[in-house]
Amino acid sequence: MKFINISQDKKNIYTLKKNEQCVFYMFNRTGTITFELAGTGAEAHIFAVCIGKDATNATLNIIQKHTAPKTHSHTIVKSVLYDTAVFTYNGLIRIEKRAVLSDTSQESRTLLLSPTARASATPTLEILADDVKCRHAATISPISAEQLFFATTRGLNISQATDLLVQGFFNEALERMEKLGVETNVLKNKIDSALHLANNVKAQMTNSKSSPKSE
Repeated sequence: MKFINISQDKKNIYTLKKNEQCVFYMFNRTGTITFELAGTGAEAHIFAVCIGKDATNATLNIIQKHTAPKTHSHTIVKSVLYDTAVFTYNGLIRIEKRAVLSDTSQESRTLLLSPTARASATPTLEILADDVKCRHAATISPISAEQLFFATTRGLNISQATDLLVQGFFNEALERMEKLGVETNVLKNKIDSALHLANNVKAQMTNSKSSPKSE
């Protein structure tokens, strides 16, 4: 299966031909991106990662368009938000009338690491064909207090436990990519670096607020 990192790509439409199989990956990409399954047997696995910090405001629109029969597309969007960051995800699955026996899904998961961070997810389905499979799911939540407690019982402080859970949050998607034959070490290092930077910014802001003002 072909792997394409489209994080820095300027294209906004990707078309898959007959029996073409691709894994697409994007990091902190925004805008509207369309994946068209135009040939019988085409298959697209789409992974999007977003790490928002400071006052960033990002919107990602993903369109999965099935125009041929027996096509497959599956999207996973993972986002983690710090500070006052905002992330908006809009996902559209459209299955044209002739795209029978198609199988498609979209999944959006967001972790809020600040009480002032905001996210929204809007999945939309347009199904014009019979005999298809279509699924969608979306969650937006802070880190589970139960998971945090369990991690701290292993000797970690709150900050370390949070880092561990966030890494596990992203690793779930990376493991799915590995099962599709993608080498993910470089991608994981990029995510870890971005998380480290976001944590440093958060620590600096906290220290700045807590430092007494000189008179």
